[in-house]
Amino acid sequence: MLLKIDKHFRFFIYFIIIIFLTSINNYNLYNKKIFNIDRVEVNGFSEKKNIIIKNEIKNILGKNIFLIKKNYFKKLFNRNDTKDLIIKKVYPNKLIISFIPSKPICIILLKDRKIILGDNGKKLNIEKIEKKLPKVFGSEDFDNILKVVNMLKLSKLDYDEIDEIVFFKSGRFDINLKDKTLIKFPIRYTKETVNYSSYLLNDKRFVNSKVIDLRLENKIIKYE
Repeated sequence: MLLKIDKHFRFFIYFIIIIFLTSINNYNLYNKKIFNIDRVEVNGFSEKKNIIIKNEIKNILGKNIFLIKKNYFKKLFNRNDTKDLIIKKVYPNKLIISFIPSKPICIILLKDRKIILGDNGKKLNIEKIEKKLPKVFGSEDFDNILKVVNMLKLSKLDYDEIDEIVFFKSGRFDINLKDKTLIKFPIRYTKETVNYSSYLLNDKRFVNSKVIDLRLENKIIKYE
């Protein structure tokens, strides 16, 4: 979460502070109503959701802008549909709250339900997904799933070509690609291991391989 100050108003703020601190009556800057928040702008989601959120935080109106800290927005930051949050103070009395929505990264399939996991590691309550996502089996550990998905996304393997990610109790996982190729990874997997699997997929010696087994150290087993 990021708290920003509008640069265009820095000089204004410095001027006001100097005036108040050097005034005859030495008024407390925090008691000036000019700095009470009277405008809040919310963006990042749909217009309908932005309005709902704005109504939920309307109690912030009238509060002194100098006294508003990051902790005040902790509840907003912890929303399941939020990956990040930027709070911008526009002096003297306006707040701009910009949401960075969490995007769906996979579908976790359990015995009795399915969970759409967002890139913030939290469950997303959405009905429609724009594109087909990898299905996850064998785990409901959000943190571990997010760790593996992020590693796959950062690797040379094309994440969009992954159909399934299957986790095992031993701690390792397999991936099934959309072309029906199965890749078995070892317990001690790394991004380099995944990159190596991408290299093998493009190696003409493995073109017809439907199973690439990397579970044994320094040994590759393939099945055609």
